[in-house]
Amino acid sequence: MDFKQASRYLDDALVFGIKPSLDRIEAILGLMGSPQKETDYIHVVGTNGKTSTTIMAAAILKGMGYKSAYHISPHIDSYTERIWLDGSLISEDSFARAFNRMYPYIEKVNRMDLGGPITQFEMVTALTFMIARDEGIKVMVQEAGMGGRWDATNAAYSLVAGLTGVSLEHTHILGETIEEIAREKVEVIKAGARAATISTDRRVLDIFRKKADDVGAKHYVYGKDFEITAKRSLGISGWEVDLKGIRGKYTDIGLPLPGDYQPSNLALAVAMAELYMDLEGRTPDPGAVRESLSGIYIRGRFDILNNDPMVIADASHNPEGIEKFCRAAGEYFPGRKKTIIFAVLSDKDYKSMIRKIIGTADRLILTTSGDSRSLALQELEKEVLAAVNRGEDEGFPGEILVMDTVENSLNYALKISGTNDIICITGSITNLEHVYKVF
Repeated sequence: MDFKQASRYLDDALVFGIKPSLDRIEAILGLMGSPQKETDYIHVVGTNGKTSTTIMAAAILKGMGYKSAYHISPHIDSYTERIWLDGSLISEDSFARAFNRMYPYIEKVNRMDLGGPITQFEMVTALTFMIARDEGIKVMVQEAGMGGRWDATNAAYSLVAGLTGVSLEHTHILGETIEEIAREKVEVIKAGARAATISTDRRVLDIFRKKADDVGAKHYVYGKDFEITAKRSLGISGWEVDLKGIRGKYTDIGLPLPGDYQPSNLALAVAMAELYMDLEGRTPDPGAVRESLSGIYIRGRFDILNNDPMVIADASHNPEGIEKFCRAAGEYFPGRKKTIIFAVLSDKDYKSMIRKIIGTADRLILTTSGDSRSLALQELEKEVLAAVNRGEDEGFPGEILVMDTVENSLNYALKISGTNDIICITGSITNLEHVYKVF
């Protein structure tokens, strides 16, 4: 198979859904010679901020001379976005060659009685483990797909685990309370490993500490063991941050990522790098940390694509993420007219997301990404109008429009917006493929 055929095969595997189990991933890894045992792993779990934290940690470790990599999910345009190898995303040809080597093992696992065929995420995760081994990667930072306990990424023994935070999401699988979800996520903390968290939720911290104590893992908490000592906003250009780490101090770190949540993600990324390097008696060099982050770019995270008018693509897809997005939009662009293009998946807490969006948008364009899980436009419009009629927010959109696609919505917004206006696309990562086609 070439890359397009491999991608189509993986896309088609979405019909196999999400199956909480490690049976299939462990089976295929066993057939492949257990490649996950040949690389060191750092595991990042949490509700929001996982991708940013993962990318920053991998960049720091590369800056310290390690042959490092990362595995994130989902992607926006291409499966190649998910695997970064020591400075570059994997090429389409390399991805396809690796997939072809793995394909016979997929067929073998699918013939086993393991609760159905291997899922898309399980295949990509197994492929990532194999690629890391074959490329001689020293340490890979991997982002959990969902939860932790039964996530395919949990098939590897991670020397370090990082927890960003916990809020309600995927409740039909992970549990209906913060405590239940936290218990699923902390299951990535392995015996004798090290773990750090930036969560400040007492419920989450109690569960985090108990899990670490139960398995004999050293644990570190933000505000006690490491913290941001100062941060200076550079507006949409990001931040300048001072950190007290677990092992060292880091000052004047330029972080070119907007959003008041990114300095916290940075604190966790530095802490994880420290904990990993500490295993070899090393500490990150502050100068190398500054250099490794100076040009960092994370696609789809308050991503500014155009300046006249300002166009921002954002992957926020749950109430916590949307709240942070709306806060950033208000802080960075006070008094400027905001057109928000909003499409959301039906399995998200879209009612809570809508309540936050309608208080921020001056003009709201409702649309769909065309994904099979997208909330139907008729239902989305009904929920938005119901929220407006209930008067739940102080501000309301002066105009609410409904359009058939994200691309048409964006092109329309570009035509009618003034130079000083802000156009934002948010609600789901599935929206962004269509945005990047326009830009």
